[in-house]
Amino acid sequence: MTILALHLGHNATATVAENGEILGVLSQEKIDGIKNSAVFPGEAINALLAQSGKKIEDITDVAIAGTSIFPARCYAHLQGNRTQHQERKANRTAKDFANSILRKTAPPLYRLLRQGLQRKLVDEGLAELKRNLDAHKLDRVQLHFHDHHLCHARAAYHSLVPNDGKPCLVFTADGSGDGLSATVTKIDEKGRWERLGRTGESASLGAVYSGTTRFLGMRELEHEYKVMGLAPYAKDYYLDTYRRLYDPIISLSKDGLGFQGSMNTIWFYQYLCKEAPGERFDNLAAAAQHLIEERVLAWVQKVIQKTGIRRIATGGGLFMNIKLNMQIQALSEIEDVYFLPSCGDESNAIGAAYDLMALQLGNTQPLTSLYLGLAYKDEDVEAFLKKHRVFERFNVTRPVDIDEETATRLAAGEIVARFSRRNEWGARALGNRSILGHPGRIESFYAINDQIKCRDFWMPFAPTILDRLAQNYLVGYKPEKSPAPHMITAFKASNMGKDHLRAALHQGDHTLRPQVLTKNANPSYYRLIESFEKQTGIGGVLNTSMNVHGKPLVATLEQALWTLENSGLQNLALGPFMISKKEDAFPEAI
Repeated sequence: MTILALHLGHNATATVAENGEILGVLSQEKIDGIKNSAVFPGEAINALLAQSGKKIEDITDVAIAGTSIFPARCYAHLQGNRTQHQERKANRTAKDFANSILRKTAPPLYRLLRQGLQRKLVDEGLAELKRNLDAHKLDRVQLHFHDHHLCHARAAYHSLVPNDGKPCLVFTADGSGDGLSATVTKIDEKGRWERLGRTGESASLGAVYSGTTRFLGMRELEHEYKVMGLAPYAKDYYLDTYRRLYDPIISLSKDGLGFQGSMNTIWFYQYLCKEAPGERFDNLAAAAQHLIEERVLAWVQKVIQKTGIRRIATGGGLFMNIKLNMQIQALSEIEDVYFLPSCGDESNAIGAAYDLMALQLGNTQPLTSLYLGLAYKDEDVEAFLKKHRVFERFNVTRPVDIDEETATRLAAGEIVARFSRRNEWGARALGNRSILGHPGRIESFYAINDQIKCRDFWMPFAPTILDRLAQNYLVGYKPEKSPAPHMITAFKASNMGKDHLRAALHQGDHTLRPQVLTKNANPSYYRLIESFEKQTGIGGVLNTSMNVHGKPLVATLEQALWTLENSGLQNLALGPFMISKKEDAFPEAI
């Protein structure tokens, strides 16, 4: 059984799986270069099949994440290359309808018309899907549709949770999907699944957070992490904003298994437009963060109390919030917790594959790695460099050990981008498509931010830390309870962490979002950091994604070279080659 699983729409993603195992995952944005691309992932499918050694003819089943499929045009306003004018034009009809007098004066009729419009869009989406499948010669293949939040739950559970007979609770939360915004599911000792609670899209914590993001002038479904990064800078009086604007909106349901709202959170942005003018931007960010922490913690505690189950896993875009995860892992009620990395909708392609394999095969294998994308042979890299005249235009060497050379340059204060082996699935750079710097020198932060990344001043970078030193750098780190290999949770920095990793921590609250690296996870990257440790005494490096602002994380050789050419990046370790600009893009070595 060879499965092609697809998430369509915002950040469209393809997964190839076989006999219970995930073979590869690739988002369309990694190929077409459009952040959160909603284009049908045909290019990602072709690249992934080639990487996995499969052909279209090998596919026996296609699993679609979601039961309501919308046409790509519904996501056009979320694409990073669209101007505000284009966004307004693309959504004028929908927004006019949403804000019409009909919604206010005749709600039942409005809901009826809205449901009719949604059915029409779903029919259009299904027709578009079938055309795309036909174009890729997949019309003969059995097609399966899988519930959105079940996909979130399956991805979290089967990817991470040990199959040792212990019961588990899986919490999912996001903006909305197939009419829901949150669920909690129990998996018992025999592996039987039971959904205990569900929350409709009208009481969505994710919608509140995204509405806040939009009100603050940022792009919803993309810049929520900026709101999270801004929140720690607010003063305590943000609680006044929270109590006035946020606390009354959503509460825990009476049974404690979900949420209920005093208003439909679909309209939370409009609510802020009316009630929040004049509020400080940092107070709004902190109030939104406080809301999700208060409500989700109460939810988790209540369900654990009801069931007595103390192992949990999480999935869905709300749990991309690392500060929320930091609070969850500190709960005394929890014995162990598994946070799905890159748990937005791009993870649902994995979940759909797991759901189909669990139902039809009764067998799934956990993810052994997140390096599930594209890789290039050394000879292919060399041919690429010759084709693009890189040997003529840059200083290019082939060191005996590219990782040792990278470590030496980092120790000297240089910034080096690392392109090695298969690229990472999802939103986090885990060493194979990363920009690396010296974490002990704050100048590294400014050099990367000002000349390459162009991030907002309040946004931190993150460290990769050797596992044997993690407890020296992270306060309260307990790998047996909450391992941290994927930059999906946070910890307070110890005094040593503040010293050694000062360029890779949040300057407002001194927290770290670490990748705690084991040798088995990435031997060559581990060896690089060990070499850096020998030269500096620091067992970690500053690690941020290889991309420039507004572009997705690099996956291909072409994208890596474009990033070098179009930013202040000075060095690129591309496969076995070290490529450096002939004229320094940075000032003198840090």
